[in-house]
Formats: sequence, C-alpha cells, structure tokens
Amino acid sequence: MTINLTRRVGLLGIACAALMAPQSAWAQDSIKIGAPLSLSGKFVSYGAAAKRGIEMAVDVYGGKVAGKKIEVLFRDTQSDAQAAVNSFTQLLSQEKVNYLIGPIATPIAMAGVPAWLRAKALWIVPGATTPLLEEKVGKEAMFFHTFPYAYHYHASLAKALREKLGPGKTLAIIYSDDAYGREHLPYAQKYFAAAGFRIVAEELVRAGATDLNPVFAKIRRAKPDVLMGLVQTTDGITLTKQAYVQRLGVPYMIGTAYPQLKQWQDATGEAQEGWIGVTTYIPGLEAAADPKYPALFPATKDWIAAFTNRYNRQPEFVDVGAYVSTMMLLLAIEQAKADDREKVAAEMKKLDVKTMIGRGHFGPADGGTLNQAFADVVVHQRVKNQDAIIFPPEFATTKTLEQAAYPK
Repeated sequence: MTINLTRRVGLLGIACAALMAPQSAWAQDSIKIGAPLSLSGKFVSYGAAAKRGIEMAVDVYGGKVAGKKIEVLFRDTQSDAQAAVNSFTQLLSQEKVNYLIGPIATPIAMAGVPAWLRAKALWIVPGATTPLLEEKVGKEAMFFHTFPYAYHYHASLAKALREKLGPGKTLAIIYSDDAYGREHLPYAQKYFAAAGFRIVAEELVRAGATDLNPVFAKIRRAKPDVLMGLVQTTDGITLTKQAYVQRLGVPYMIGTAYPQLKQWQDATGEAQEGWIGVTTYIPGLEAAADPKYPALFPATKDWIAAFTNRYNRQPEFVDVGAYVSTMMLLLAIEQAKADDREKVAAEMKKLDVKTMIGRGHFGPADGGTLNQAFADVVVHQRVKNQDAIIFPPEFATTKTLEQAAYPK
C-alpha cells in the first residue's frame, strides 16, 4: 500500500506537532527567573549564599507561582566581569527571562549593566553597594535595589552615634587609597558633618600597608572621640590589631562591613572589643512574623531554625537578603497573575511587608534610585565576642555604647 505525497506531508506535520507540544506547553507553564551569581572564584561566598536564599524561598513558596512552575536559571559569573557579561547575555537574549536576581558583588553587577540596559528585565539586586550602579540604572523603572548603598552605611552610623554620644564630638578618618576607601570617604564626611561631628583628621593609607604607626601618631595628636577605618577586611584586621597593640586610646572605633565578618573576628581576637560596624542582618536581630504572610516571612528565630535545619549552618546577611528579595518577587508575580514584567513591577512597588531584616517596601533613595528597599542599616557593636545591636531602635538590644578596649 502506498501513501500519496500530500498525505505523507500531513502525517509528518502531525508528528512534528506532537513532538513539539510537550516542550511548548512546558515552557508556557513555567516562569523563568535568571540568577547570575558568583558560584566560583573570589566572590563565591556571596554567590553560594544567594543561591541558598533563592532556593529556600522557592521551596517555601511551594515551587509554583501564579499557577506555573518556578524555574530558576542559575548561571555562574565565575567572579569575572567577562563571564558576567556572558551570563547576562545568555539569560536575557537567549533564555529571554523577564526577571533577574543578582549578582551580589559590586564589580560583577556593574559588568552586567550594558547587557541589562538592552533588555530591561525586572532586575532585583540584593547587593552591590556602589552608587555608580545607582548612577547607571537607579532611575530605571525595572531596577529594584534591595541592599543599602555605601552612603546608607554612613547615614545610619552617624545617626546612631549622634544619638548615643550627643553633639559636639570629633571624628578622625583613616581611608585606603583604593576604590573602597575613596568611594566611602565623601559619604562619611557628608553624613557625620550633618550629624554634628567635627572632622579633625583624614589620613590616607596604602591598601595592604603593614605599619600604621606614622598614621597613628597623627591620630593621637588630633585626639578624636571617634575613629573610622574606611578600609577593606584584610586592612581592617591590620588596623584593629595595631590600634590595640599600640594602645591608640581612641574611645570609639568604627569599621564598616568588616566587624560582622567571621574572618575579621577570628583574626582580631580581644582587639575587636568595642568595635562598631554596619550590616543588613546579624545574629540577635529579632523581627516578628508578617501578619499577612507569616509562612513566607516568619519571625526571625523561626526562619533561622528552618534555615539551619535545611543547610546545617547559620545564615549570613546574603542568605537572608536573597531569600527576602526572591519572596517579594514571587509575591508580586502572584498578585500580578501574569508573567508580565510591567505588571509585576507595578505590584512590586505596592508591596509593604514585614521581613526578617525590616520593612519590605520600595521607595526613592537619596541618590536617585526609584525603587530602594532596606535602606536602614543595622549598627552593631562587638561586646564580649557577641553583637550588641544599637540601631535601628526596633531591633536594638542595648541602650549603651561601650568604649573600645586596650591592653592594660
């Protein structure tokens, strides 16, 4: 028996349609979220933590949103700018995702900006403190920043220390000659001056310097009430240890992000006593569950218990930030009832939830970002190898500020 050509072509079309149908239906029944993260390289600790937070949020939500499967497409940026460009391009141009979460590290986020500007997916960044990112994309309606910028650190520090120490205090600043120190310096100057501090010394040090005695001699002559070290973690270790050994004698010592880090704490030992730092989350921070969504945003202690049970480790600030950011996105998708970036962005702007790191609500930032959340940074102090929370008031665990310790 023979089959004529017309019938053969018709059968072939039916067969092709049958083969294509499952893949097409599967694609339509899933919502893709791109996650360009440093899963290897020097920023791997950030990327690994963000991956944990994202995965936990998806699981807690139930794996589906707006009736569709949640598909997270993790891509390794390798802590490298060019690899980040490739990851962004692949997710946005090939996978055509409507939503991105990450990266965390500032240089990797900056590397992805040109590719993102061509596609403008809804982009959530739970990291990247540089205001350069704000200058590039802050005014974009699809950009949502869920981590403080560098200037937020200093706004919170200045406010907290003014409340605890009163007016008329003096400040000295040591800053490194790298991008970190030079970027933070003008923000420290601006916000501490606005809070009534008089800056009596500003000393530049070389990144990686091993002998800070010449700088300390100048600080001693200035006799400040407060000393701030605008340096990165390894230099923060050197500064902390040498200030202690040399009995610098400044009553109050401020770092930025490094006093929260285990690396700094393990390296500085008894020299860390009294140091003040800033972060978005720290052990001891306690928030109540969101009254409307307690299963998604439980009380901090309950969320920590669930995280610890899942990963057999304590959460870090990136774990919590990535979880909260992902959960807010999923809520917005659910409320939009569609895989539509414009509608989801509109719902993101309406969100107002209580999370483990404070109020989850987007509003304008001082530097021009349209959609900024979690700008109030937690100010804490190392006291007897623990963290006493100073600011904001709703999370404070102490009313007093301890002076830095020096050897007798």
